[in-house]
Amino acid sequence: MRQPVSFPALCLFFLFGGISAGLGAVDFTSGCVRLTLHKDTGRFSLYYMSDLSSEKFDPLFVAQDPRTTFFSLISNDKTYRLGESSAFRFRLEENGLNPSIVFESAFLRVRQEFAFIKTAGSSLDNGIQITLSLENLSPQQVSLGLRFLVDTNLGEGVHGVSPFFTDKRPIDSETLITLNEDDRWWVSRNDKLSLMGNISAGVERRPDLVHFANWKRLNEAPWKISGSTGRNFNYLPYSIGDSAVCYYYEPRPLSRGDTFRYTILLAAEDENGFVPYGDRGKDISPPLNTTVPLSGDLPLPPGSKEADLALLKELINRIDQYVAGEISLTEEELALMEAATARLKARYGLP
Repeated sequence: MRQPVSFPALCLFFLFGGISAGLGAVDFTSGCVRLTLHKDTGRFSLYYMSDLSSEKFDPLFVAQDPRTTFFSLISNDKTYRLGESSAFRFRLEENGLNPSIVFESAFLRVRQEFAFIKTAGSSLDNGIQITLSLENLSPQQVSLGLRFLVDTNLGEGVHGVSPFFTDKRPIDSETLITLNEDDRWWVSRNDKLSLMGNISAGVERRPDLVHFANWKRLNEAPWKISGSTGRNFNYLPYSIGDSAVCYYYEPRPLSRGDTFRYTILLAAEDENGFVPYGDRGKDISPPLNTTVPLSGDLPLPPGSKEADLALLKELINRIDQYVAGEISLTEEELALMEAATARLKARYGLP
C-alpha cells in the first residue's frame, strides 16, 4: 500500500521549486532534485531526494570536494580548467530555476547554464540539463575543445557489481565509447541511488568520446589519456577502484564572434531513458485524469482560461483539504497534481 505523502514534501513540489543560499553556495530545488552552485569554485553538486518522508537529499556524485567534477577547455593546444585557471574570472547569474555560471577571459566567454528536466518515464523533475555555450571573443579563429569529468562513486565498492552500465552492456573495466557505437546512456548505481548520463540519447550533438576510467588518471591528464581497454579502475598505489566518466568534444575551429554549444544530461536512472532531443521542452505529460478526480463537472473547452482557472482552484482545494486532515494524498496522486501544475506554469510562461 502506498503511504501518504508528508505535507512538507508536498510543499516542496508545489512551491514551484526552491532557492536557498548557503555559505559560498546557492541551492536550487525542483521536483526530486537539488542543484548546488559553488560561488567560490565555479563548480556544482547534484543531489536527489532519496527519502520522500524526511525530504533527505543525497549526492549523485562525489560532493565532499566539488572540485573533483569539472569542465576544462583546450584552446590552440593550451588547456584551462574552469574555476581554477587564472585566465578566467567567473560569476554566478541567478535566473529563477535556470541559473548560469559564466567564465570569461580576454579571448573566450563560457556560459554554463542549468535547467531542470524530467526523463522519459518521470512526471517530476529528476535531473538537469547543462548547456555549455563557448563564444570566441578573440580577433582570430581558435581551435577549441571541451571535456567534462564526473567523479562518480555510486557504483564503487560493491563486490560482484559492475561500477557502470549502459543501455547495452555492463562496464567492468576501462572502456571508451566512440561515435561508432550506439550506447544511448550510462548508469552508475548503488542500492539506494542512481545516476544516468547521456551518450547519444537526448542531445543534438553527442560527445565524440565517453571514457570510463580511474578518476586520478583522468584528473591528472591536461587533456586526454591513452585508452587502455580492459584495464581495471585502479591506479596503484594511489587510487583503488576510483571510477569516473569523462566526456570529450574534440577541438575544432571556431571563428571570431561564433559560438559552440554542447548539452549534457544528468538524471536519476530511468529505464525509458531521456526524452528525445526534439521533444524536450514540449508538454508531453499525460492529462490529469480520474486517478485524481475533480469535485465536479467542468463543461469548458480544454485549454481555455476558464478551464485552467477551474483546475487551479481544484488543485488548491485539494491542498487545503490535505492540510485540514480531510484527505490523504499518495505519491501517485501528488505526481499527477504536480504534472498538472507544471503544464499550467508552462502554458502561461511562469518560472
